[in-house]
Amino acid sequence: LAADDRPVVYVSFGSFLSARADVLVTVLDALRPLGFRVAVATGSATGLPDVPRDWLMRPYLPQVALLHRAALLVTHGGNNSVTEALTVGVPMVVLPFSTDQFAGAAAIEAAGLGTALDPNTVTSADMSAAVRAVLDGPAPHLARTIGEGLRRAPGRDVARAALLG
Repeated sequence: LAADDRPVVYVSFGSFLSARADVLVTVLDALRPLGFRVAVATGSATGLPDVPRDWLMRPYLPQVALLHRAALLVTHGGNNSVTEALTVGVPMVVLPFSTDQFAGAAAIEAAGLGTALDPNTVTSADMSAAVRAVLDGPAPHLARTIGEGLRRAPGRDVARAALLG
């Protein structure tokens, strides 16, 4: 990924619901013509197409390290992924699958930190348009600003101070 200066898009649906090969295929198809470097954590998904040689695709990747290089995270919207992306200052395209992911996706969209798409109906064209809209809009700046604040006052420190009074 350090071979050139093109922006990196990191794709991960976490460790629990990562078997959604159908959604990963749509995301890969959408990203292929956009000219980004791409890192994809496939989890247990199988039957995925070949990707360009300059993409990194493995079952598991070091998410926090990759987020430090990423311009965008394509995620399921799980709490850990959202927290890690925001702490680093990375905007998101969220494809929520279950539970708290729907609320997280709505909050990300409401805060202008990215956009949410329905993983069950998203098309490659929808995904491409969402990636471009997020990267070309205010989300990268807003995410960087939030990241700076979270790094200055991490949530664990704020919670500890609140508990100790």
